Amino acid sequence: MARHLTMADIGRGFGRRRARSGRRALLLAPAVVIALAATGVAWAAHPNGTRPDLAVAPDSASCTGNPTPVTVAASADKAALLVRFAADFNAAHGADPSGHCVHVTVATKSSGAAQTALAKGWQPSDGPRPDVWSPSGSIWLPLLEQRLADAHHPSLVADPQRVPHLASSPLVVAMPRPMAVALGWPQRAIGWSDLLGLAKDGAGWGRFGHPEWGRFSLGKTNPNFSHAGLEGTIAAYYAAVGRTSGLTLADIGSARTRAFVAGVEQSVVRYGDNTASFLSDWQRADQAGHALSYISAVLTEENLVPAYNEGNPTADPDLAGRSVAPSVPLVAIYPKEGTFVADHPYAVLSAPWVDDAKRAAAAGFLRYLLSPSVQKSWQQFHFRDAQGRSGPGAGLAQGVLPDQPTRVFQPPTAQITDAVLDSWAQLRKTANVISLVDVSGSMDARLAGSERSKLDAAKDAAVASLKLFTDHDEVGLWSFSSRLGSRPEYATLVDIGPMGDRIHGTARRDAIAQALQGLRAAGRTGLYDAIAAAHQAVLDRYRTDRINAVVVLTDGKNEITGGLSLDQLLAQLGQQSGSRPVRIITIAYGPDADQQNLALIARATKGAAYLAPSPADIPKIYSQALSNL
Repeated sequence: MARHLTMADIGRGFGRRRARSGRRALLLAPAVVIALAATGVAWAAHPNGTRPDLAVAPDSASCTGNPTPVTVAASADKAALLVRFAADFNAAHGADPSGHCVHVTVATKSSGAAQTALAKGWQPSDGPRPDVWSPSGSIWLPLLEQRLADAHHPSLVADPQRVPHLASSPLVVAMPRPMAVALGWPQRAIGWSDLLGLAKDGAGWGRFGHPEWGRFSLGKTNPNFSHAGLEGTIAAYYAAVGRTSGLTLADIGSARTRAFVAGVEQSVVRYGDNTASFLSDWQRADQAGHALSYISAVLTEENLVPAYNEGNPTADPDLAGRSVAPSVPLVAIYPKEGTFVADHPYAVLSAPWVDDAKRAAAAGFLRYLLSPSVQKSWQQFHFRDAQGRSGPGAGLAQGVLPDQPTRVFQPPTAQITDAVLDSWAQLRKTANVISLVDVSGSMDARLAGSERSKLDAAKDAAVASLKLFTDHDEVGLWSFSSRLGSRPEYATLVDIGPMGDRIHGTARRDAIAQALQGLRAAGRTGLYDAIAAAHQAVLDRYRTDRINAVVVLTDGKNEITGGLSLDQLLAQLGQQSGSRPVRIITIAYGPDADQQNLALIARATKGAAYLAPSPADIPKIYSQALSNL
């Protein structure tokens, strides 16, 4: 009989991997190991009064030499906490195992974005170049190695199985407590099959006596960007075949599996680049008294559920206690078919810029992160420790079940992960969207030291982002400005239609690219009327089987008179949302963009708001914005 892995098994596995990593360290850096065994190393008390097992000196004279800098690229779900740990380590004059001074910097980078940047060769535009990479889960490490091998680039994580781990957090379905209770939580095990059945039921929550909650709706992050999105997607494939390991290409391609996964994806209201944005919007909906109508569930890591219930949806330790707890708390559902566990690896990169000194410095910070007091701090902020153990306060009151999950999925090979991503691109909920681009005169401003304009940078980013759409996505292109200052002008450059279709012999994808390159900037910003018109145009051709949206890029604020005011626009959008939501996704481009009002417009439609502070940011932000579709 097959035996399903439990959290205890996972914890033992972490321990074995750390032991193997230690043996590998003996081969790579014997001087480091000798230094670790040496006596006389000074220790400093952690700020909470305990004495962790870490090599830090009590004053600057006790560690030697100029500090060795170490940069850690960390996933967003833990980056704020790692920033705090790094600050404590640096303030205590943290040292490597030989006693040399170390200074750690933590940079936030989503797991998917970091994997892509490392695979392509880290560029200055990607942020600080990391010496250590800590994605949310180990699944990204072999995926990176495969990408590097495909591009004939040297390995960066030679043996992913021997990488140590910092903490853990199961993947869960976060759901408002009243909804979960209606499904039988916590006594009844709930699974993907239950959610799929609910999503397909035309009565929606009326099946459980709550028609006022509407249809079941799922928030899910894009698996190309987000760890929860990637493992949540693979989890649906595992649930479809009824196994916890050994997913095959035949499984992925079977009609039964594809139907199951497509059914789950059809319940998605929008995709996103991170789960914290869903939870932050959920908090705002709760404050407005609409928590049960915002969304039914979101795939996220367990630690974010109690953080949300404390009023801290981003799980930033510096924000803990600053907001009131929500009126409607969330609970964590551990799907009965099984789930993944984010194990937060700590991979010191075998890159040319990571020398022996940096490796030793990284080892010093790792020892600190695994020390008893810091492991307790992980638990205090709702992670499970590196052995998979919950903190003493974890339980029903926080919305979590420490004895779950009892079935743990094993990450597939990189080849299978790639196949899942390819399959998901075919099965995901497609888009029905207008891209609305600001061509007002301010977009003609020249970039510093260049003949190129802000609009040129935006056009290039928009053209590059077209590859994110499949041939089945239905996309149109509009531009807007106001040349007379009192009359809004918006133009349909390419009508909405499938990207795979042809327009007068030209593929729509190419027609949109050509239209984008032909844009010219002039006039003032007629923002509100243009948004209203594009929103109505999508609404007029609303598709129940698609994500209906408007993506707005602007560098300014509404400058015309005689058109809609902000209040009138928000009221109109609110009246039109109803049972046919058209989500508005905004990109505030540059320092003069009306970021605050654009965010209000996005929230009014349960959309998403992004900020691109400079032209250098626009390619990344454009991709993140389109990840919602």
